[in-house]
Amino acid sequence: MRQKASRLAIATAGLGLALSLTACGADQPAANNTAAPTPAPSTASPAPSSAAAADAATGAWVNDFCGALSPLAELGQLQPPEMQPGDLAGARSAVGDFLGKIEGSVGPVVDDLEKLGTAPMQAGEDAKASVLELFKPVRDEAKSAKEKLDAAPASDANAVKEAATSLQNVGQGLQKASTGMSSAKGTAEVEAAGKDQPNCQKLNG
Repeated sequence: MRQKASRLAIATAGLGLALSLTACGADQPAANNTAAPTPAPSTASPAPSSAAAADAATGAWVNDFCGALSPLAELGQLQPPEMQPGDLAGARSAVGDFLGKIEGSVGPVVDDLEKLGTAPMQAGEDAKASVLELFKPVRDEAKSAKEKLDAAPASDANAVKEAATSLQNVGQGLQKASTGMSSAKGTAEVEAAGKDQPNCQKLNG
């Protein structure tokens, strides 16, 4: 039952991520490029070059944001570990390997988002904060559980049981993250800003 729960959580996370925030390349309404009459000079109106620079800065930030999310696609490809009753060494290896793979997918996302500069728009900051809030606990638990398991004696059955419990918690955390990302604050604006960005288009497949 524990393995089935983990399988469901990983599968749900992979599907949810593919269909929610990571779909930055989803089709959005085309911008109205119809030429408008040139307005009279006004000190209150920003220069066209300033507006273009702002748009470019937003696009570049969202592209980096989407690039930071790209390792999450690997989660949907993971298969839960198969363990045979009585095979302590095999269970230890399988659980440790799986925890390592999850950390390897989620860890870079957390690291890159934490290094990502301040977004040009509030929606970007909201989206970044939401993703970090969802995935940082998953990364931390997977990393901590693997470190404890690796440090334990090879014959320590309790260490394997504790790691398996952490693995179940990680799976539940991924399921929660999948659900949370579909309604994360700032998602719609970030998706719209990333519709033409290469990293966002890659996430959309």
